Amino acid sequence: MVTEQAIDISGFTRQQKDFYLNLFWETAGIYTAAKKPRVIIGLAGPTGAGKSVVAILFKELAKQARLPFAFECITIDAYHYPNSFLTSHFSAGVPLKQVKGRFDTYDVMALLNDLKNFRAGENVVLPTYSRKLHDPVPNSIRVESPATLLVVEGLWLLFELGGWEHVGPLLDFCYFIESDKERTKQAVIKRHVAGGRNFEEAARHYAEVDGRNSDLTLQTRHKAGKVIPPYYLVG
Repeated sequence: MVTEQAIDISGFTRQQKDFYLNLFWETAGIYTAAKKPRVIIGLAGPTGAGKSVVAILFKELAKQARLPFAFECITIDAYHYPNSFLTSHFSAGVPLKQVKGRFDTYDVMALLNDLKNFRAGENVVLPTYSRKLHDPVPNSIRVESPATLLVVEGLWLLFELGGWEHVGPLLDFCYFIESDKERTKQAVIKRHVAGGRNFEEAARHYAEVDGRNSDLTLQTRHKAGKVIPPYYLVG
């Protein structure tokens, strides 16, 4: 379950399973090599590339791995401004709700504050995002362990406008998940339909928002520590 939507990975091949298991242990190794109790690792990439799937997969593997540190993951979607804010605030005469997902529809300062407090070793309570409510759910994840690896997934992690330029420096390492734009387009439209939009609305939102966001995000891939293929190209 990824933000309250079922993702079927039962068809993963042995190569895919081995790839993500190895990537998980590589990520755990990055934590160990950092030699500090709190570490933040980013998962960047375009909409539909599989960032949230990888993050949740890592969390499930961490439950089985008996790591000597805690493991948690969050999505930047949890830092979207609430829909009540997005419908009442405008950009170029358009309600921000119409471009939800664009870099300026997030409360970047709240994200920065939480990441800084986490790095400082403080107890933090982090939000999640509900695809049923289509809104953030505050105070959902409590992090108290002094030794914790936090994985943050989101398309704007390496972006350099709108306050996002301050997020990248807080990451100890960042992966970038590559994508095939046409394939991710279909996946994103399908996700919008599952979330309540009809097909025409979903396709229009992709054309006007998601597709443009993906183009901007792809321009940040060179800033990542490592570029990895999407799950459907592994093996």
